[in-house]
Amino acid sequence: MAPGTPSLNGKELLAAVLFISSVFVLGLKLMNPTPLVIWYTGEDYIIQTERIGDIYSATDVIVLIVASLFLCGSGLYLLLYEQIHPATVPLTQGAPPVPFQDTSAFSPLEERKRRWENVLPTLKEDQQLIYQTILDADGMIPQSDIVEKTGLSKSNVSRSLDMLESMGFIEKRRRGMGNLILLK
Repeated sequence: MAPGTPSLNGKELLAAVLFISSVFVLGLKLMNPTPLVIWYTGEDYIIQTERIGDIYSATDVIVLIVASLFLCGSGLYLLLYEQIHPATVPLTQGAPPVPFQDTSAFSPLEERKRRWENVLPTLKEDQQLIYQTILDADGMIPQSDIVEKTGLSKSNVSRSLDMLESMGFIEKRRRGMGNLILLK
């Protein structure tokens, strides 16, 4: 398979087959309704038939309803699949996506740490140092402690935190005279 080509898993493939099949069945039924033919006996016991037009029988209507439900259900599943089952953890527009890892066996803090650790390689050196310091503090630390632990100047820490916040990796919350830094 070519790089960048999306691959379908079993559920997506089933939804795609249902979607295409439903479109096909709906198209056939809508273009070919059941013809209405009246038979009657005329003079000399000759049976005559007359085609009046096309109608949709009860069976046609049931097939149309079922095919419509499958079409809508599979179409919605395909459209919303990424929101239901996220495959990546979004970072920023310029950074590559981080592959999703099944972390159901981990505690919420361990899960967050694993996700946060995937962000580290995408950052510059000062940002990595600051991010790792926040990570080591379990995702929450006062800004003044970052200055102490990293040995960086207040201005460098402030600039790097502003950049990390604009990337969506951290959140600053005002606490008294300083800021509390939280990993997102």
